[in-house]
Amino acid sequence: MANRLSHPNLSQLRQEAASENISPQRLEELSNINIELTRIVANNANTAPDFLRNLSSESDRIIRANITGNPNTPTDILFELGADFPQQLLENPVFSLLLLENPNFVADIPVATLLSLLKIDEVSPQFLQLASNHDDVEVLLTIAMNSKTPLYALQALTKVQNIEVVEAAKLHVTLAGEMPQGWHETAISAMQTTNLPRDRQSEMYLWAIGAVPEYLLKTLDAEVRLHIAESSNTSEQILENLAGDSYSRVRAMVAQNPRTPIKIVEDLMGDVSDIVREAVSYHPHTPLTLHQQFQIQLEATENPVTSVDILRQLSTSQWMRIRLGVAAHSNTPGDVLLRLASDEDIMVRKAVALNVNSTAEALEQLATDNNDAWISKIIAAHPNNPATNSFDGQKTTIHDYINTARAQGIPIMPAYAVYDPNLLTAMAESSNYDTRQRVAQHPNTPIRVLEQLVDKENNSILETALSNLSRNSKTPDSTLQCLAQTSDLKVCTAVARHRNTSSKTLVQLAKHHRWEVRTIVAKNLKTPLEALIQLIQDKHATVREAAINNPYAPSSILEELSILKNPNTSGQTLNQLANSKCVITRQGVARHPNTDKNLLKQLAEDKISMVRLGVAENPHTPSSLLELLAIDKDNQIVVAVASHPNTSLNILEQLAILGKPDNQIKQAAAKALINRFPDKLGKNLADCITSFTPIFTRLLVFLNPSTPSEILAQNIYSSSWLERYAIAQNPNTPTEIRAALARDGNRVVRAAAKNQGERG
Repeated sequence: MANRLSHPNLSQLRQEAASENISPQRLEELSNINIELTRIVANNANTAPDFLRNLSSESDRIIRANITGNPNTPTDILFELGADFPQQLLENPVFSLLLLENPNFVADIPVATLLSLLKIDEVSPQFLQLASNHDDVEVLLTIAMNSKTPLYALQALTKVQNIEVVEAAKLHVTLAGEMPQGWHETAISAMQTTNLPRDRQSEMYLWAIGAVPEYLLKTLDAEVRLHIAESSNTSEQILENLAGDSYSRVRAMVAQNPRTPIKIVEDLMGDVSDIVREAVSYHPHTPLTLHQQFQIQLEATENPVTSVDILRQLSTSQWMRIRLGVAAHSNTPGDVLLRLASDEDIMVRKAVALNVNSTAEALEQLATDNNDAWISKIIAAHPNNPATNSFDGQKTTIHDYINTARAQGIPIMPAYAVYDPNLLTAMAESSNYDTRQRVAQHPNTPIRVLEQLVDKENNSILETALSNLSRNSKTPDSTLQCLAQTSDLKVCTAVARHRNTSSKTLVQLAKHHRWEVRTIVAKNLKTPLEALIQLIQDKHATVREAAINNPYAPSSILEELSILKNPNTSGQTLNQLANSKCVITRQGVARHPNTDKNLLKQLAEDKISMVRLGVAENPHTPSSLLELLAIDKDNQIVVAVASHPNTSLNILEQLAILGKPDNQIKQAAAKALINRFPDKLGKNLADCITSFTPIFTRLLVFLNPSTPSEILAQNIYSSSWLERYAIAQNPNTPTEIRAALARDGNRVVRAAAKNQGERG
């Protein structure tokens, strides 16, 4: 704008610019003098519409606010500026006129402007009612947020085809009333089942820096829970919590995590999922005999000719999966099923309901089960239910539920018509694919027949036969040695723990490329000494730990490790051990608190990364040495550097900006920064707000008491009532913001705001 200088008659010019009798041309001239006069011109109703349109692109907020309140402003400009200046738009005399003249006025308003209007206190109930017919979900959620929204509008919102809108409307104070207590529990329950969009990397980062409440652990993305279950930094309490996770891969990670208490791992041996049971054998402290004992019991429950006496014994197994197999077995007698009808596990009780041997008494017992409606449906169709036999119109039979049960993991036994090994041998020659497949999986198929199928098949029949052979207790070592050469992980792990596997085969498997196989070999009591020495120095920590715990581990190495466990071991002894050819011994020296700085510097240059890792983990490693290790090519070493209390602030800040949020180095550095410099947490949390719309990450940030108050204040009008609740209960929320939330339309939000305000 041209020549905006001070003017000697500025007071008179102000009066002239505000005059009702001034011409549009003169107003344009005045606006060229300075910005103060331009603001007055923008507010004058005589200013020409076209000139107001030109002024609307000015960066000055006062100019644009005055244009929004000017009745001479073109409608499209009003709508455009109204998003930033809803108060001025609402007070503009033209607004009410447009509302009367145009029945579709609300629909014509841009969504951004409409949302701004709906959020201000001065909006009328009538306008809220008109807007409730809008088809935009964000608009409807904003209406449900306003405490002035009339009852009839809220009732209409409860009938829309959007769960989030319906929930918000039902929680409105006008419909549901005030909430004198229980708001926190209601909010937590809603958070644990929320459908807010997810950002997996940010969730992982927030958990890593300790910014996620434990009660929301199982609400995190499944892949995030998987990462937590796998981490060596996860506490025993969290691992115990995740041991009951609905996602089998999470439970599997818990089962194999070395930090998981052995009691929990043993319980997971009876998990319904085979991948969880498989993972149990990867834990360094679970004896192979445990898995072998389980496998024997499992074979019995899967064998269609298992006797009643054996099934009766197995019905009291410590493992749910075995009791489940008994409950589903076709030979299980009624008295055993009656006892299993009271089993603590719902899947066992379902299997009892599906078993045609279940007595009327067992069905009566199950009829009192209120934990699963599906059981009631099965009982209603059960042939032994007297009520089922009392009428002929029964359309659903128990067999209709079999496929559904199998999909849920209940091991309903196939209706094997053939048990004779001779007949199975003949059937293996069939030209029918399905027939050969059933022979390959049959528990009674002779070993030699399975071997033949392995030799001549090249499809899923081959995989089934291999799996059957690797788990079959009758498979000889000669066959197991051949199976050890396959690329299938499950087959190789089964061979590694098989009771018939020879020492020769174990030596072969000790060199397997998968750490899971090497871990099982390290635990096997038949593994030769030379293989154990090799495994004790394995690059994978779990393999090393399993080998060290093998009772036949070499005494010389164990003696050295015992010396290194002694915190009083002398520097002279440590210097001698530092020259050991055994990698794990040198790592122990590198970790020892009595190792001097010169020796640490020597070990920091070791060609084996696990030795350098020991230096990075040593509590007395100086900052200068940590700075060198911070550029190591091994990420695990850099993570250790980031977690070290002696690492300089400069190095931590450099590591904290590396990569994406799921980068482990970045996470470790950020957590260290927060632990050592708590004031930095606020910035870390603020940086996680990358979305302008509600997502689960934002909710987690708003819940945290270290979140900057300005971030909380900026999001007071979130369309998610959970986010507003989080802000309302946050002790860092400014008083005036909390007071505004105490007037929120949502009963949970306003209750939390009032309670926090009283406490503050």
